[in-house]
Amino acid sequence: MVYEKSALGHNEFTGNKRTLSVRERQVLLLVNGVRNLDELEKFFKKEVLIDTINKLESSGYIQHPNINVLNQSTSQTTQSFFDSQESIIPICPTKFMSIKTILGEASDDYLGIMGRSIKLRIEACANETDLKHCISSWHMAMRESKLGRESASFLMEQIHQILENKMVNAAPYQAH
Repeated sequence: MVYEKSALGHNEFTGNKRTLSVRERQVLLLVNGVRNLDELEKFFKKEVLIDTINKLESSGYIQHPNINVLNQSTSQTTQSFFDSQESIIPICPTKFMSIKTILGEASDDYLGIMGRSIKLRIEACANETDLKHCISSWHMAMRESKLGRESASFLMEQIHQILENKMVNAAPYQAH
């Protein structure tokens, strides 16, 4: 079964108020209208996942996808951003800053002193090409970090969703 975020689900990430637990937000973050429950079980124990999905659905954070949405390609923006030398459509300044904020704050939270050079590169980043390089370096450092390893996938997914226009007016990352 496949679910997608409802407007309430998107607001959990774009608004300033957090209403869900960390685990619920992690599951909500990975719900994208494409992944089925079997794929989500790679990240969570089945019992915990089913309970969380049921709660998110009954609370209105997720819903079954609209048929028209399933027929659209949601990865085109992300692929063009990461795979092309130059982005065809420039990323909007709000999204650009949101991604830089996620990278910078996660570097502080999970990489500490070792992440200073990455954070300096992120802060100096001025265009999409620089941002691609920063995301790549940051992601590798997060994967190698003892503290950041668990959060790297969730944060990367949040970045992808910002790029895929799923998180318009995205609020900066907040550690819990």
